[in-house]
Amino acid sequence: MANIWDDLVKWLDDASKVVGKEAGDLTQKGSLKLEIFDLNRKLRDAFTQFGSEVYEAVYVKKTSDWQNTKKIKGAVRKINTTARKLQKKKSEYKKIGKGLPKKK
Repeated sequence: MANIWDDLVKWLDDASKVVGKEAGDLTQKGSLKLEIFDLNRKLRDAFTQFGSEVYEAVYVKKTSDWQNTKKIKGAVRKINTTARKLQKKKSEYKKIGKGLPKKK
């Protein structure tokens, strides 16, 4: 009878560890999803800014060397930076929960 109780206690201990890890993973995933959503929004805004800067330089101001303006270079830098951050967060998101044992 004691062996059954020992097995039950061990199983409950293992189960609580797994549940705790999964809850932590879900919390992390939720936080990262919010960050990814925010970075997607920032990237969309950066592309919008870039497009309006190009339009203004090419069609409004008729600038021939529009690629070298400070505003356009700044917009491109912002796009690149935001895209890198977004990729990093997406890879972090994919790595969460990889250490859990497979369910049978």
